[in-house]
Amino acid sequence: MNKAYLSVQATENPKEIYVDQTRTNVIINCLVPPTANKAPTPITVHVYGKDDKARVLSSIKNGSTLFIAGGKLRHDLKTREHSVHGGSIYPVDYQTFGIVNEIILGGRCIRGVDKTNDKEFRQTESGFIITNQTLSVNTGKQQADLFNLYAINKSDDRYNLAELLATMTNKGTGLTICGRLTTDAWTDKATGQPKSSTKVQVQNMTLAPKPTTTGEVKPSNTMTAGTKPASLWGGQTLANESPHQDAMAIPKAIASDPWIKPEETQPAPEPVAVMNEPLPDLPNADENAPF
Repeated sequence: MNKAYLSVQATENPKEIYVDQTRTNVIINCLVPPTANKAPTPITVHVYGKDDKARVLSSIKNGSTLFIAGGKLRHDLKTREHSVHGGSIYPVDYQTFGIVNEIILGGRCIRGVDKTNDKEFRQTESGFIITNQTLSVNTGKQQADLFNLYAINKSDDRYNLAELLATMTNKGTGLTICGRLTTDAWTDKATGQPKSSTKVQVQNMTLAPKPTTTGEVKPSNTMTAGTKPASLWGGQTLANESPHQDAMAIPKAIASDPWIKPEETQPAPEPVAVMNEPLPDLPNADENAPF
């Protein structure tokens, strides 16, 4: 699971780049608006698809405000940069469209949380509990991206998310989270250089279920023979939004529906470039970075 829903603002005009000798992508350098007491998050938006690229190049420019729906969030450990790939991109008016910052990630934790290590778990004098964790999210072909997560709450909160993240996750624990991108910015005390760190603040989480039984999985609900399910929403069905769904559904309709002709089928979608470069080891934490 990897979905990003973000309001962003372009910081320069879109650029078309070559992926190989025959294919191009369009990239837009953007900023995600900051949350309270945080810094804006730099992010690069990658646009695929012939029609989407043409629309972006013609309608979006430096300063445009956009909404990205359902893109994939990526994290390059070498450059420590985040990017969003694919999804739907819509120009919006910032005066009428609110700030959306929602990230959904599913993967496995790369370690347990050491409560004796202040970089992983800490209780502040003001009564806050802060937990850091790292999630490995599969990107295909035995590759994965690593995302730094953190949860924070008051020790007397009814939903103690930070404590749950610290006690319920270990190396290999399956975890799905919903959160938001946040960026801390500070000045290195030794060099005086500005630095930043981007993480996903966890707002909700679900642990993967543990298998309790083996063997055949049987349905728990049954219907009496001859009965039909109740009609929902007046018998209407949701239109297919994916070209892959249409490609699978149309051949059946051709065989049974004389009104649909084979030449009306949709062309196969264009291939999408995937980042398959192996990831290096997680870099050591910056001692001057805020927890």
